[in-house]
Amino acid sequence: MNARTHFVFLVLLVFAVATCASGKWFGGKKRSNQKAPATVSVDSGVAGCKVDIDGDAAGSTGSDGTLQVKNVDPGDHYVHVLCPGQRDASYFISPELHQQVDVDASAAATNSQRPETTLLNPAASEMQLRRMVSEADQLRSSGQFTEAVDLLRKATILDPRNGDLHRELAITFLMIHEWERARVEMLEAVRREPDNVDAHSGLAYALEKLGDLDAALKEYRICTQLDPHDTSYRDHYVQVLGELYSEKANKHH
Repeated sequence: MNARTHFVFLVLLVFAVATCASGKWFGGKKRSNQKAPATVSVDSGVAGCKVDIDGDAAGSTGSDGTLQVKNVDPGDHYVHVLCPGQRDASYFISPELHQQVDVDASAAATNSQRPETTLLNPAASEMQLRRMVSEADQLRSSGQFTEAVDLLRKATILDPRNGDLHRELAITFLMIHEWERARVEMLEAVRREPDNVDAHSGLAYALEKLGDLDAALKEYRICTQLDPHDTSYRDHYVQVLGELYSEKANKHH
């Protein structure tokens, strides 16, 4: 999956450059800094469990084993719960405005067996996941992006620790210009495979389209370190650095 994913991402980059030059690109908006009134309530049943949302620390569960996180932006997120002596558990949520989402992390906190572990044997699971990704790729090729997202979402539920699946889902969002959803999925891919250059480059690309140039620079810098022989990452780094300097210069005038 890695080689094909890298190829798809390079195609996306070429398309971005071409459409930017012609003025036909739907420029991405920066992520809103305004707090939106969605709330996430985490119940682990255990005190001292660390909670983060999309990698940003949200706090720890109290003596009653719960934590309420307010002012969460509506949209896709991954809630990660790490309890003492356990592996982290991840939960996909997509709250709407004014909604409260309850995350029941008690099973993960009290049992070493992860709740999302697939019932299939590893070989059968791998075959099923490959079929799902192949079908999703065909759906994308025919313009059926909603169906592709639904199928890949099911795949991530079967194997939430598979960075390839999150990256495939992110690529789907990139193709339809849903930059924020792509960012969230690429973040999850990076979390699962910290040394995967495709995940970091995909994250950098999503951040760039969202206008978060500082964060994009950081990710492109990581790409140059992970794969110093691929000069395209260095070129993108220099390009974004120039955009950042230009943006800061304009603010001073």
